[in-house]
Amino acid sequence: MDRPKIKNNQWIKIGKSEGLVLSIDGYVIDTYSDGALSVGYYQNSLKAVKKDVIWNGDHWVFCPSDLGASYLRDAEELIVRRGPQC
Repeated sequence: MDRPKIKNNQWIKIGKSEGLVLSIDGYVIDTYSDGALSVGYYQNSLKAVKKDVIWNGDHWVFCPSDLGASYLRDAEELIVRRGPQC
């Protein structure tokens, strides 16, 4: 499957929903020329953080080389905390 065209400020699903494992909603903060994304998401239902994701040919996954996450603040934190709006 081709990598979807993604823009900043849109919501994506990270991971693949299978069985009891659900995908995570991620808010696109930055897009990179190599196709990776920097996304904000709500970690463990406790804190809004930012981490990089890549397309694995089927779905978005966290970048294995990105071991840490940074905390979001201000407007980005509020957007991620609120989540996608239908």
